[in-house]
Amino acid sequence: MRRNVLLVEPGYKSLYPPLGLMRISSWHKGMGDDVDFIKENAPQNYFGYVPPILKNQYDLIYITSLFTYHYTHVIDCIRKYQRLYPHAEIKIGGILATLLPDLIERETGITPHKGLLNEAEKCPPDYSPFPKLKYSITFITRGCPRKCKYCVVSKIEPKFFVREDWERDIAKQHERIIFWDNNWLYSPNFYEDVKKLEKIGKPYDFNQGLDCRLFDEEKAKLLRQTKIYPLRFAFDSPSHDGYIQKAVKIAKKYGFKDIRVYALYNSEEEYDTPEFFYNRINELNKLGVAVYPMRYRPIDSTRPHWISPRWDKDVLRGLKLVMIFFYKGGMIKKGRDGFLRIFGKNPEEFEQKMKKIKEYDRALWRKKNEKRRS
Repeated sequence: MRRNVLLVEPGYKSLYPPLGLMRISSWHKGMGDDVDFIKENAPQNYFGYVPPILKNQYDLIYITSLFTYHYTHVIDCIRKYQRLYPHAEIKIGGILATLLPDLIERETGITPHKGLLNEAEKCPPDYSPFPKLKYSITFITRGCPRKCKYCVVSKIEPKFFVREDWERDIAKQHERIIFWDNNWLYSPNFYEDVKKLEKIGKPYDFNQGLDCRLFDEEKAKLLRQTKIYPLRFAFDSPSHDGYIQKAVKIAKKYGFKDIRVYALYNSEEEYDTPEFFYNRINELNKLGVAVYPMRYRPIDSTRPHWISPRWDKDVLRGLKLVMIFFYKGGMIKKGRDGFLRIFGKNPEEFEQKMKKIKEYDRALWRKKNEKRRS
């Protein structure tokens, strides 16, 4: 029996289209169902997406979710479609639904699906709702063996496994490939995957970064023969120290120019302090690589502005302002002079400078408010 299926992405901001819903679309179309996709509050240039005219009735509605701090958007979205289509079966999934299922059920009466939807996971993404998308999105592997405390991957994808047929997800019309793997270098199929990437010949990006502890000269030499761009790593914890420096030096030896490193901060770990953050970004800047500061939020928190007890709210605010107004795209560029001018020569100067920037911003807002009143 042909069913009417609606796929819904709530109205939060997202840099990428919803891969899970795109796989579900292919799955249901393969069964002969009629599928519509709706993005709530879609921006004007959402990869060429054009909202459909919704049907009077749907048999099945899938609503995805992203981060836990999108909680309000997701709950409001679920309630909206419960009102619009009271007779439809509604299924909730995604990251938030997996991490906070009891909260979703309490607010909506719906028991969410946790983790991956195995049937849909076998299907390639349906890119048709996004005709202006310039890249394919996929995973070569799922999960990660590391089980870091601050990372959500082990809760969403507790088992590490290899996807043998990931090439099916690559669309011919797309210029590039974005991989969302959390630890591709751990894959037993690494060498086979490299050969496939060489054959495909498209530029690609492992957006979540490569494990610096597993990066060596042999892997660097092989990857240099492909079109990986940029080369990403992470320096999130003391366990990366020493490995990240070695990985960067090896990468430079083999001619990689665009090297970017994620740096987590404001986490619940005892070692995560402003001093530890400064020392990492300073070390990376001296190595001549770009840095992406990544602010941590607790896995089970619905608050977007959580502050670690080891961090100061004014330092966090100053850092955010720096990343908005001094650097584009949230990335600390390679230049040494600019880095020292903005972040200082040591951890103490770093904290002082961030607080001054925050105070300067606050003073500007005071002046603006005074002008409005006068």
